[in-house]
Amino acid sequence: TWLPAQPGTDGAMAMAMGHVMLKEFFVDRRVPFFVDYVQRYTDLPFLVTLQERDGAHVPGKFLTAADLGEDGEGAEWRTVLVDGRTGEPVVPNGSLGFRHTPSGAGRWNLDLGDVTPQLTLHGGDAAEVLLPRFDALDGTGGVLRRGVPVRRVAGKLVTTVFDLMLAQYGVHRDGLPGTWPAGYDDATEPYTPAWQEAITSVPAEQVTRVAREMARNSEESDGKTMIIMGAGICQWFHGD
Repeated sequence: TWLPAQPGTDGAMAMAMGHVMLKEFFVDRRVPFFVDYVQRYTDLPFLVTLQERDGAHVPGKFLTAADLGEDGEGAEWRTVLVDGRTGEPVVPNGSLGFRHTPSGAGRWNLDLGDVTPQLTLHGGDAAEVLLPRFDALDGTGGVLRRGVPVRRVAGKLVTTVFDLMLAQYGVHRDGLPGTWPAGYDDATEPYTPAWQEAITSVPAEQVTRVAREMARNSEESDGKTMIIMGAGICQWFHGD
């Protein structure tokens, strides 16, 4: 399938593909292989602090072991997640605070033991966050007002990286405040398939279909899907 994106607009198409994948394979239906992978090998479960600004909140720094009251070596660089079994914050192996301190020797791995990282805080309180957008035709920036689930840990208001990512991609869930796309055909809100069509010239239905095909292939093959960055027209007559 040829997706003839205008030069320099492939990022918009990729965001729309991500919108489809996150909505259909992480929210509408939680694919076990995908969820397990991001829980163990990405920063999506980690907690991010939120700071008040302009009647809402903006993402701040990661919550760390130092915020939990630990004062050991590297505590300010050891990030925190919520254990889905207990609902309590934990400091897993493998973050920067373990990598570059003598006390972290032997704990650089991502072995979680019995900990089950909680990807989302959805189901409790919520707060509106301000997120950047840069899609105006005149090159100016703007602000998205979207909601994330929150809770307080060590006196700080926090959410997860995963929850922030869903908000940035415009994937709505029940009970969250803010302004959201009405559907894939809503061209006024980033980052829907219809939104990217006006930027890339690639039909929205094509982007939706290819995103689904990629995700379904990954689900069926345990992740054997790849975007190959090949030679372009500056190297080969017809590219790859």
